[in-house]
Amino acid sequence: MDVFKEQNVVRLQDSRDLGKKIIFGVTAVMIAATALLFTFGTMIMMLGLMITIGAVYLGYYLVTSLNIEYEYILTNGEVDFDKITAQRSRKRLISVKLNTAVDFGKVEEGKTIEDADTYVTATANDPELTDYYLRVKHNGYGDTVIYFTPSEDMITLMKHYFPRELRS
Repeated sequence: MDVFKEQNVVRLQDSRDLGKKIIFGVTAVMIAATALLFTFGTMIMMLGLMITIGAVYLGYYLVTSLNIEYEYILTNGEVDFDKITAQRSRKRLISVKLNTAVDFGKVEEGKTIEDADTYVTATANDPELTDYYLRVKHNGYGDTVIYFTPSEDMITLMKHYFPRELRS
């Protein structure tokens, strides 16, 4: 029997993201306004309009690029972690085979795992949800720790593919 489960997790924005959005927006408006002011009544008015339109578009692109969600796809013992930016681009963060798992558990406040080669963060950044970590031996990245926010269904399906010592 094939197992397939997909879960999307929207990353909540924090104060740093809000600050970046404000800076990007204000900068885009200032560049657009400056370009418009200096081009009225001159021969390079078309260039000023193009700079204005470009600045507004760039500001929009940068502001919306802070809207991030993560997708976890479980397919027959392999989990793919993807990052989706503004619902316009998708990037594969990592693919792992669950039978290579070394450790799995809840992320505890103040406790960090410091001796891994690679860290991948794909969490919801939501204090109301529980974050988990998965430590695996990856062929390309070595000892890897993945932080993510799976649902209970996803955890139940993943546990079937863990090595025997991690299933409990």
